Amino acid sequence: MREWRVSDVGEPADVLALEDNAASFEAGPGQLKIKVEAAGLGLPDVFMCQNTYPLTPPLPFVPSQEAAGVVVAVGENVSQDLVGKRVLGPTLIQAKRGGLAEFSLMSDKSVYDIPEGMSGEEAAGFFIPYQTAYVGLIHRAQLASDDTVLILGASGSSGCAAVQLAKAAGARVIAVAGGPEKSAFCLGLGADEVIDHRSEDITQRARELTGGLGVDVVFDPVGGRPGRAAFKAVAFEGRFVVIGFASGEWARIDISETLFGNISLVGAMPTGFKPEFYSKAHNVLMDYWKEGKLKVVGNQVFEFEDGLKAIQHIASGKVEGKVVVRI
Repeated sequence: MREWRVSDVGEPADVLALEDNAASFEAGPGQLKIKVEAAGLGLPDVFMCQNTYPLTPPLPFVPSQEAAGVVVAVGENVSQDLVGKRVLGPTLIQAKRGGLAEFSLMSDKSVYDIPEGMSGEEAAGFFIPYQTAYVGLIHRAQLASDDTVLILGASGSSGCAAVQLAKAAGARVIAVAGGPEKSAFCLGLGADEVIDHRSEDITQRARELTGGLGVDVVFDPVGGRPGRAAFKAVAFEGRFVVIGFASGEWARIDISETLFGNISLVGAMPTGFKPEFYSKAHNVLMDYWKEGKLKVVGNQVFEFEDGLKAIQHIASGKVEGKVVVRI
């Protein structure tokens, strides 16, 4: 069984290697063993190699927090009817069995059938980005159709999903991206306007585009200076949704600053909810997918032997959409 394994802490090129592991593993109670078709990767996989991500599993481990594939075996207390089904969902990476391998583990409580017409590559990159966007925008920010939402890192995995979901919900979307190519990419996703942070001031431009009022919602997976600049563009009674720190640091916000504008500072992480919550969210998202309003951008698909190149591509900051590895 071949698998990409992180064996130490450091840069991906130094700690991630493709290994042929003769030892097999079985599905435990409540678990499914998956023959992987494709695995989704994101910036957390880079951070896990560096041990700077809060949910980094113990060494050694196989990266990739989500995957798609066929159920080949089930553990105790799991219906045998699942064997042979094509499913998507989060991997049991905390059990050190992520998706960047020929076989992976998933929980029977968090897998979903792959609908007809959805490829393995698209299925592998669907769950985490869109669940993150749903938790941040729909659940936590309570996004309304008359809201204007500013999305940082809009060309990245979660940002790309947020642009599409916000548009599907009827909101006006201002995307933030770096450079002409990524700006054009965001417009192609459906963004109403794009702020190129390399040549434009995020705060100033966002206020110009809103007639000086500011934006109702900020979706921030970037943090750092861009996050700080976006916070300064939040409207009265706006919501600033904290997603991540792709810049390497969190946005610097003084709690007192939320007071004067009645601004809600909202944390949003798609973990810790009951299975019923994820099922409801997934059904909503799949309805949008069936209507053609959501589409995993699959122009960055790598072959299994290029798993390291895929993670290095993410680390380079050149991502447009979701990075997927075909197993």
